[in-house]
Amino acid sequence: MGNDVKSTAPAFPGREIILYEIRQALGRTAPGGGSCLVVEGAAGTGKSELLRLAGMHGEASGFGLVAGTAVPLDTGAPFSTLRRVLRENLPARDYALLTDRQTFDPLAPVDRIVEYLRRTTRLRPLLVALDDAHLVDDLTADALRNLIDASASLPVLWILARGASRTPGHAQETIDWLIREGAARHRLESLSPEAVAEITAELLGACPDDDVLALVARVNGNPFLLNELLVTSLSDGRIFVQDGVAVLIDAEPAPAFRQAVVHHLRGLSHECLRILDAVAVLGPRFSIHEAAGLLGRNPVELLPLIGELIAASVLEDEGPCLSFRHPLVRETLYDRLSEPTRTALHREAAATLWREGRSAPTFLEHLMLGRRGDGDALTPAAPHQEARFVPPAGQLALAARRTAASTAPPSAPPAPYAELMYRTTLRYSAAQVQGLHGQMVAHARAALRIARDHGDRTNRAHHQLWLAIALTASDEFDQAGEILAERCDPSDHVALPWVRPMWHYHRAQLKLAAGRLDDADEDAAEAVRICERLAAPSLAVGPLALRIRVAVHRNELTEANRHVDHASRLSAAASGAALEELSWVTALLHSAENDRESALDTLSRVYSGVPKRPLLLTREPHAGACLVRTAMSAGDSERATAVAEAARLVATRNPTVTSAVAAAAHAEGVLCNDVDRLRAAVSAYRSGPRPLSLAAATEDLALAENDAGARSTAIGLLDEALARYKNHGARGDALRVRKTLRSLAVRRRTRGRDRDLDPVEGPRARWDQLTPSELRVVRLVAQGLTNREVAEKLFLSPHTVDSHLRHSFTKLGVTSRVELTRQVLTHEEIPPAGSG
Repeated sequence: MGNDVKSTAPAFPGREIILYEIRQALGRTAPGGGSCLVVEGAAGTGKSELLRLAGMHGEASGFGLVAGTAVPLDTGAPFSTLRRVLRENLPARDYALLTDRQTFDPLAPVDRIVEYLRRTTRLRPLLVALDDAHLVDDLTADALRNLIDASASLPVLWILARGASRTPGHAQETIDWLIREGAARHRLESLSPEAVAEITAELLGACPDDDVLALVARVNGNPFLLNELLVTSLSDGRIFVQDGVAVLIDAEPAPAFRQAVVHHLRGLSHECLRILDAVAVLGPRFSIHEAAGLLGRNPVELLPLIGELIAASVLEDEGPCLSFRHPLVRETLYDRLSEPTRTALHREAAATLWREGRSAPTFLEHLMLGRRGDGDALTPAAPHQEARFVPPAGQLALAARRTAASTAPPSAPPAPYAELMYRTTLRYSAAQVQGLHGQMVAHARAALRIARDHGDRTNRAHHQLWLAIALTASDEFDQAGEILAERCDPSDHVALPWVRPMWHYHRAQLKLAAGRLDDADEDAAEAVRICERLAAPSLAVGPLALRIRVAVHRNELTEANRHVDHASRLSAAASGAALEELSWVTALLHSAENDRESALDTLSRVYSGVPKRPLLLTREPHAGACLVRTAMSAGDSERATAVAEAARLVATRNPTVTSAVAAAAHAEGVLCNDVDRLRAAVSAYRSGPRPLSLAAATEDLALAENDAGARSTAIGLLDEALARYKNHGARGDALRVRKTLRSLAVRRRTRGRDRDLDPVEGPRARWDQLTPSELRVVRLVAQGLTNREVAEKLFLSPHTVDSHLRHSFTKLGVTSRVELTRQVLTHEEIPPAGSG
């Protein structure tokens, strides 16, 4: 098992025909007849690799080799390409004779080089390979035309490679002239899926699994992108090779791959790059008029630049629309935009698409993505009135009006329908932000009736999701479950593609609230996968936040940190609600790692919004007590009090919702360490559908009872909380309760095999406590490496390695490297030493 990239053999899967033609040309040239081949292809299609392999074949066949590459700076310096190629390939004495500045005139070098070729080819044939020949300076282009013509009777094979972009210039004209005069022309197309699979297996030195093949399919057969994606994913640990199989660990491309993509586009003009940065925001497909509107330019002005991008195989012509040839290129361009730039472009895109008459769902999506940091906030004019709201980035509800107007059937009067949907959408959004669960349900049902009455299938599916969200917040789990249990048909959501991942996400939220951790994690993972396939990564932040929370509950802290890293990379374009949830669950992770200071810092965004903005508490009632506890642990009673007030505000607005009432009592009980309020919270939660919230309130009540001197009552409550956590697979919470019991001199033991399987005291729980840094160290130690060898391999100091090892020994309860190795063997397969 190892992660070393295998060296490429002198072959090129998918390019066998052109390599065969090159070998045939070498064979024809050796006896004494010159010829010329021109290889064309977009950036990254393998032109440079073909020239390298041609050189290897030529040298193996007894050819001398002269190879070089033109660069963009060559175009402004006479003979710069020719001088450099000669200097890099010829002995100093020969180079000096050929480029003597005293006689260096436009004709002299050609005559000297032809004479040099005559002398050289008497000894052996010659292969001249010039990459990026379309970039040569004008005098070198003239020299090439004369040299190739003059060497036609000599055993010299010329191979010129040029890009697909047909920008005008003397070099391009020269190559076109050579083709007209008989030079063989070969164009490189995208690799077939079979060739991609073969190259993948060769580079990884292992058989790729289906997930790896799905990942590499995203490069659309581009060899450069394929190589960079595999190499960077392998070196960054996103692909792991074990037992001859390459397994995908993380489908998100590594940062080094993003850098390689930007470098890959370096040959494009500055104006083309500006266009790409802008249209990346428009999505995978767009029209020239939309691009022009976004850039504030006349569409006719863009035509030559669009032609250059199509010729360079960056964009593709799809009839009335254009699209990115490689989705990963668009994703990279989009991700490298700064947040203010991306937000501004989304707002401009919304205005442009409105003018161009694009579908309302697309317009709505850009409005959502163009929101400022507090994009979910709708500010009411008065707390308890149906207020006038000003949705961010130009009125969310206006988008609903547009959606309704564009999707209403021809027989329906569009204006009244659009107005009805507009008002209903506005009211639902207002109720959600204020935490008015009953009104959310009523408005969602009204929206469904309006959509059903007007035959609007798109909005019906959308508002079903709204209703499920409202019912979940209202503790109506059975009704929400019936809606979300229905098959999520992709055809229902073609116009609103973001509904599909959100359907899985909110189903995961319902399952998590019901204590079904494994099922919730499965649905959230599916939501993330769909977001990636839709090239809408920012929508994955919410599902990833849910996966973090599940991992913390299950004491899988390494997995939780991995999800935090993933979500952080996507958070720049995420909405305010998703960012609040991410902040909260990240703070939960910090608390589980006993890092209270980081937990408080992470929650600054959430604290700044309460009590005026209780949105997180309407979605996650249990969050209130957690936020109060974190603030109190840092001595910040002001923030803790504000959260408790927000929880009470939500409860006041929803007096019939059990969880809202219980959550308010829970938050106030933690704030004041008040036994009576905590008892009220537990009593209310017992009649509700949220078992993990009940367990948390029971745990807090136990602590308050113990502080009040009721130790036996506290132990009974802790046992109840422990049993509930264990029943729902919340190993991390169970571990915390067991530690509290131990502090009260109470141990709850398990015996024999049950102890090994115990979620709290078993080996798995202890192993899951290791940090990622500690895991890297113990894996290498288990392979037999010394501390110094581990330090060198991980680029750490020996002192740091020793510290990680001591902490690992303590957590695992072992005292020797032999015992440590046994632990590693129990939980992981150890690679052979040195496999790296």
